Amino acid sequence: MPVSLRPHLLLLILAWLSLMSVNTVLAAELDLPLLVPSIATPPGRDSDGDGLPDVWERNGYTVDGVFVDLPGMGADPRHKDLFVWMDYMVRPDATNLAPSQAVIDNIKAVFANAPVANPDGTTGISIHPLLKFQVPFAETLGSADDENKVWIDFDAVKALHFPAAYAKSFRYMIWANSYDESSSSGLARGIPATDFLVTLGLWEPAGGTDWARLGTFVHELGHCLGLTHGGSDHDNYKPNYLSVMNYFFQITGLYKNGVWGDTSQNPLLFDYQRLDTPPLDENNLNELAGLGSGVTGYGTKYYGPGSPGEYAVADASGSIDWNRDSVYETDVAADINGDGVRNQLIAQNNWPHIDYNAGGLLGPASTPAARAQADAAPRPDALRHELDFATSRKIANTRGADTPAN
Repeated sequence: MPVSLRPHLLLLILAWLSLMSVNTVLAAELDLPLLVPSIATPPGRDSDGDGLPDVWERNGYTVDGVFVDLPGMGADPRHKDLFVWMDYMVRPDATNLAPSQAVIDNIKAVFANAPVANPDGTTGISIHPLLKFQVPFAETLGSADDENKVWIDFDAVKALHFPAAYAKSFRYMIWANSYDESSSSGLARGIPATDFLVTLGLWEPAGGTDWARLGTFVHELGHCLGLTHGGSDHDNYKPNYLSVMNYFFQITGLYKNGVWGDTSQNPLLFDYQRLDTPPLDENNLNELAGLGSGVTGYGTKYYGPGSPGEYAVADASGSIDWNRDSVYETDVAADINGDGVRNQLIAQNNWPHIDYNAGGLLGPASTPAARAQADAAPRPDALRHELDFATSRKIANTRGADTPAN
């Protein structure tokens, strides 16, 4: 090549590289394919796996003329996001059932501490609990003799205050007084689902403590995220299930490093299970093994004979007297979750099992018809008896920690 042409060739190469750089930026912004045949960016790409496509998290989206500004509300295509629209009631005595800013901040802290990876190189989930409208007070949603009526009443409120366009990306909940004329703490519409309630109006104090509000919100949202009372199934009160989904820990939080979540005012102990725990065979328990060395630092609770019937252990990695006979031995049979039968108790490391798009009810492929079909499904058996005030008080009053034998 003549020497005189080399500068021109260099300029052409630099111009081409500049054009490709611009094209790459535009493609990334618009989710369009690059102008290189072997490289393409799918329009529905979801880099962080949170159920929301990148283009929504960068640019927002529009449904029937309504613009949903996800980036303006904090969405990031390289960091997992969860959006929750929260309406609330105020009791006639002026008790506001809405969460305080401290509760909202604690909810954010729980999810920010999640042990899940993101493309931006960090861990955690950004949850966006948006407190929106005060809705008309109802003493109860639904009735004691019709379990379907709660969602009829719920939907009437939702239709007035929740724009339909947001249903593709937001879960919806109400901080309400009660449902089914009971003191049940809350209710999710299914497992998974997009709707839920927190109902602490009949608790003491009315509306619940900030820790009861935090634990119940995280618990009911957990059902919407696909989590169950037993981890691997719906069996509750498993000693090896160290999760706020377990009624033992919903209101108090977990016991770790010598403190409970509520008494230590540590929101990070209102956690889903973040480790693997061994199965417990109630027909063949090894009291010397406890829950194994993997749970060092954690305590737990279990059922046993005698009074009060519920017992706490400060160190679940040490020996545990499952049958309460003051002798630590192997091959013990005991009903340690108090369900009246002896089974194999299998827990779950919750965080890897989060269902971010509610089984397809959220995201670009979701449809009103699919949501209507899910909403019409009967209440799951596992959600027919959520934690009530009397049971929560009993649990909180029987959490003194025993000291296991060495």
